[in-house]
Amino acid sequence: MNNNAPILVDLAKLRDLVAGLDLHDEKTKEYIEARWLKYVEWWDSRATSAKKKYYALRSAVVIAGALIPALVGLRELVEGEYGWIFAVASIVASLIVAICAGIEGLFNFGDIWREKRAAAELIKSEGFSFFQLTGEYAPFRSQQEAYPLFARNVENLIRNEIKDYVFAVSAKNQDSNLISKSAGNEQQG
Repeated sequence: MNNNAPILVDLAKLRDLVAGLDLHDEKTKEYIEARWLKYVEWWDSRATSAKKKYYALRSAVVIAGALIPALVGLRELVEGEYGWIFAVASIVASLIVAICAGIEGLFNFGDIWREKRAAAELIKSEGFSFFQLTGEYAPFRSQQEAYPLFARNVENLIRNEIKDYVFAVSAKNQDSNLISKSAGNEQQG
């Protein structure tokens, strides 16, 4: 792992930026920490965790998948009493491929990684626009003046992400129910 890789979310630096904002009310800074920064942190951690799981599962599928033909070939080359070892190893490799692919298909870590990374970057970008008074915040003379718009935008981002999540989960459950009903109908017919 590259220790020099850039950190996408540096919470200490973000906290320093929040502390340095031109806000007259400490409660406002508390809100920014409690809502904006917590969601940046949460979505970043979800993205990071999902990415690790996705790459671990996909790596296992690729490696074990590549081993299967080699193990089968070695079984054919090895004569005598040791051929069974390669047969068992190829079965184990096949199981690893099936299990890891199934887990990824069930939990969709790749999709979660991409979605949560996008959400984290969107809300983080909203914060930087607010901090620098750029974009929608450019007409304002201070963060204090821009704060109501920032609060509204952050809440909209959070709401939209929650709606997207609920929709994705309910759609997945509906798909599962349809598959279950279809399988039940096939068994009855």
